Amino acid sequence: MGKKTLIFILIFGIIFLTALLAGANVYRTAMDQKESGHEQAAETAKQEAGLKQVDSVETFVGKEKQYIVTGTDKKGGKMYVWVPADKKQKTIYKKAADGITGRQASKAVQDEGLVSELKEVHLAREGNVLLWEVTYLNKDGQYSLSYVDFINGKIHKNITP
Repeated sequence: MGKKTLIFILIFGIIFLTALLAGANVYRTAMDQKESGHEQAAETAKQEAGLKQVDSVETFVGKEKQYIVTGTDKKGGKMYVWVPADKKQKTIYKKAADGITGRQASKAVQDEGLVSELKEVHLAREGNVLLWEVTYLNKDGQYSLSYVDFINGKIHKNITP
């Protein structure tokens, strides 16, 4: 192996390792930001909504950043708590039985004939309107979102880029 080849391999290896470490750092930072606030949101949900147990916390970023906490109350009933990242807004909580399910929300969107392939269904919030965010590929293969009202099951709005 010649000197030039060895130098090339060494330089390429250093560049590759640097790029790999930088990418890992960006990924870790992004995941830390996504999960920051989850513990505080869980505590807020326990205090304000009376949750006995927290099952999950998800981050929703729409017009405002929200933490969606799923858990059970003292009677064992399933509850959802929408905890805003902005402390000026109020926390809203509902029993799961007070609204529609994620499956019903996705069915409402599918019944409109919009869905080619269903991707995900998550709770969301816009102002004081509690929603299900249904993510799917539409008939044209475009990534699309529909927001379905948590209480009445009507489609709030559709977004296709």
